[in-house]
Amino acid sequence: MKRLLFLSMMCLMALSMQAQRCAVLEFKAGVGISQNDVDGISAIFITYFRPAGYTMVERTQIDKAIEEQGFQRSQMTQAQMVRVGQILNVSKIVVGDINVVMGQYNVDARVINVETGTISATEGATFATSSYRASMQSVATKLAAKIAITPGQTVQANPSTSAASSPRTRSGVEVLYGYLKIFPNEIGEFQNEPKTVIAQINKQTMHDYRSWRLPTNEELSLLRANNYLGDGKYMTRESKTGIVLLVTDKDKGDTLSILTVPDGYVDLGLSSGTFWKDKNDYGFFTYDEAVSRFGSKLPSKEKFEELKSECKWEWNGSGYKVTGPNGNSIVLPASGYRNCDGSVSYVGSNGDYWSSTPLDSDYAWYLYFDSDGKGVNGSYRCFGLSVRLVQD
Repeated sequence: MKRLLFLSMMCLMALSMQAQRCAVLEFKAGVGISQNDVDGISAIFITYFRPAGYTMVERTQIDKAIEEQGFQRSQMTQAQMVRVGQILNVSKIVVGDINVVMGQYNVDARVINVETGTISATEGATFATSSYRASMQSVATKLAAKIAITPGQTVQANPSTSAASSPRTRSGVEVLYGYLKIFPNEIGEFQNEPKTVIAQINKQTMHDYRSWRLPTNEELSLLRANNYLGDGKYMTRESKTGIVLLVTDKDKGDTLSILTVPDGYVDLGLSSGTFWKDKNDYGFFTYDEAVSRFGSKLPSKEKFEELKSECKWEWNGSGYKVTGPNGNSIVLPASGYRNCDGSVSYVGSNGDYWSSTPLDSDYAWYLYFDSDGKGVNGSYRCFGLSVRLVQD
């Protein structure tokens, strides 16, 4: 009888330790990077992602499931990803996004529980392009540890593990104080507001709402007081770093309220939140004239670098149409420049715009472009260049 009991216990233990199945989908390319480059980087992640207690599904099986459903790899919705997981008979699927901002990779990896369709774990990183291999190995190892199954552990759907303690578990949208709707799960931890991610969530009308946004500091306090948050730092409209949990105070189907943008300026959806003026200030200005006249509204060198890395640039024959991550755009005309002797050159073919950032006593940084490309370089301060203003 004791031997039979022992064997029964061993069988139950073996069942509890039976490996779950997990699939890693190739990450999506975001701002400033091609899908081919992302495929190479995500391959490094796949190499090192080996969570204990899971059997990994082969790449060929994943590709076949996606193709049979007629899904587009680079445009799959979360619902489609879950469907692929169901076809593959896995309990977890891993997805992610990679953006390049200001010359650095920004990686956001997420584990989706196929049974519930919710995010059960997240991991992210920001790193220089030269350290992508070690950084992707670190992201893979940390995320694998978050979902690892230890011997005897009961496997179940987990809430987001991006915070130190467990917030209230939600199976769907909950309403706080009769007006504030709360997204069912956290979407990760970010160094800047993930405007592109939020825009995609609203584009997909996730959970029947199209107006998900960051909470205010006051709303965050209400969420914390009612046990909706863990112990980590959360992002708000006023503080753009931390774990992201979205809310809305709109009705189903309503669109996200547009941020108040000053007249004559355009919100391009940039990470810094900078608004760009919709047209140049008339004429050419020396560097000293531009700084004296426009002050803090003159963009810094870093603002131009952000505009280069986060936006799509299209030559229109006499300048560039610059389209931001949110789809809004401005046009930078190729106005040419005024030489130090007063003559004007390259009108219609070159664009030259002062930044507020000095290089040394004789030079300052400026944006230049023509039909072949764009860059940021130094120019004599006596040259007369165009000016395009910004507002934070």
